[in-house]
Amino acid sequence: MFYSGIEYLCKIVFRIQIGKIQGIENLPEPPCVIAANHVSPYDPILLVVMLYSWLKKFNKKLMFLTNRKVIVLFAAFPKTLGMFRGTKRGLNEAIGYLSKGMPIGVFPNRDRKPGQIKKFHLGPAYLAARADVPIVPIGIKTREEVNPSWDIIKIIKSFFYKKNLYIGKPIYVNKRSLYKTTEELTEAVGSLINKEITKHTPIPNN
Repeated sequence: MFYSGIEYLCKIVFRIQIGKIQGIENLPEPPCVIAANHVSPYDPILLVVMLYSWLKKFNKKLMFLTNRKVIVLFAAFPKTLGMFRGTKRGLNEAIGYLSKGMPIGVFPNRDRKPGQIKKFHLGPAYLAARADVPIVPIGIKTREEVNPSWDIIKIIKSFFYKKNLYIGKPIYVNKRSLYKTTEELTEAVGSLINKEITKHTPIPNN
């Protein structure tokens, strides 16, 4: 179930990015949904490296719902590191992994702005509700986020920036609505990285 050596190579290659980790004691026993803000294309691999001791303790592999661009960037690693596309089929696949006791990683922020974080999409709350598992909010903080997400110069520069990880207490969906849970999750991650929550502008009626 574990990574069979690839994590050691990743730890060497990404050593330059490893910053401080706070709140590791907040991580529950898998399965759970890990919901983190996105700061660069390196985030999936970086989470594996920085949460390595927790994953190894339970002999688990962190599986990621991520987008096509990240999968293309790490074409040699997706299957090894557990990346799969965040589609409807991917959500069903994620529920299957959770039912087998594995943690799922999701990056639910819609975009990246300095000092702000937009309300997350419903994916983490949906998965947590369907699988009856907690969501763990994680804030990733770095010197400069890659935005737009396919800015090659920023991607290269971001490789040399430290990333700090702030892990919040688990959130349980219970019988609350997915929207309420998502609001709480967004606020939790925003608080961990000191970002203001950007509210959606309502569409006016004609």
